[in-house]
Amino acid sequence: MMSTASRELTLMHARELVRDAKYFYFALFFPFGMLAIFLGLGFAMPKDSGAPDFLQLVFPMAIFLAVTSAALTVTAGPLAGLRTKGTLRLLGTTPVGRARLVFTHMIARVLMVTVQAAVLLALAVALGKVELSRLPALFAIALLGLAMFGGIGYLIGGRLASPDAATNVGTLVQLAALFLSGLAFPLELMPDAVRTTLGLLPTSFFADLMLTQMSQGEPAHPVWLSVLVVAATTAVAVFLAVRTFKWDQGETA
Repeated sequence: MMSTASRELTLMHARELVRDAKYFYFALFFPFGMLAIFLGLGFAMPKDSGAPDFLQLVFPMAIFLAVTSAALTVTAGPLAGLRTKGTLRLLGTTPVGRARLVFTHMIARVLMVTVQAAVLLALAVALGKVELSRLPALFAIALLGLAMFGGIGYLIGGRLASPDAATNVGTLVQLAALFLSGLAFPLELMPDAVRTTLGLLPTSFFADLMLTQMSQGEPAHPVWLSVLVVAATTAVAVFLAVRTFKWDQGETA
């Protein structure tokens, strides 16, 4: 059971999330806006015989954007903002602890991604791009990705002093991960050396996990290996985020 202090801290973080409109509403609706654009492009593209189905990439990209927006956009910048305003310094004088702060801060993000993923997956099933039996696996993969990118988001927000700098770095990580993971541009279309190198990135293993659950998806890696790589990356990122977290601007470690 969650303690009273943890519940109050969770509610405080949830209120802060919703109040910060420039981050919250962008992260909430951005995946759906991009989904609408991707779907429009997919339906407009000529259906050549034997050509890959572009719509197979649309929903993994939308889920990817939902996960990374929650883990980076509404995590790194707002967390750095709490430090700038002195809120973290005040919390640092209490028995909260770094691990509890990260845990309670993440709960609202998990709930937001849960709602987004549920809507996106319902649309995917309605359009026949995902089999109903694969929904639990896709939902679990989304949460695993949230944990991995969340660790990266807290690592960024826990160290950088400026909210704008943290947001910019988080956005850079999000875009790099999207374009270098095989979602925006399939890795098989790239030169062999580039494909091999990018295929070793943890973000590529995460993207591969989602693509394997689509109706026409084929895994580039064994599922167990992809899960292991993403889980190991999550553990390292969360450990570093907690260990290097700064309560105030003048803290050196």
